[in-house]
Amino acid sequence: MKTTLRPPYKATARHIIAEGEYVVVEAMGNNMTPDGKLYNNRYCWVCCMGDGKLRAINEYMDTELVTNTFQQ
Repeated sequence: MKTTLRPPYKATARHIIAEGEYVVVEAMGNNMTPDGKLYNNRYCWVCCMGDGKLRAINEYMDTELVTNTFQQ
């Protein structure tokens, strides 16, 4: 991320749903590339917790936005 996004890196949680060992977070990024392009992706993180620790995470996002923003 240090080479693709300008700090500070931001993602704001909009919704958090927890049930059992799973936590789902819907988030919105608010970022910019070093050359000044906006990069405000939407994320859904499905987290599996165990013993108070993050055990696994699956990330879903707009991959077309990634391609359009970072292709050279």
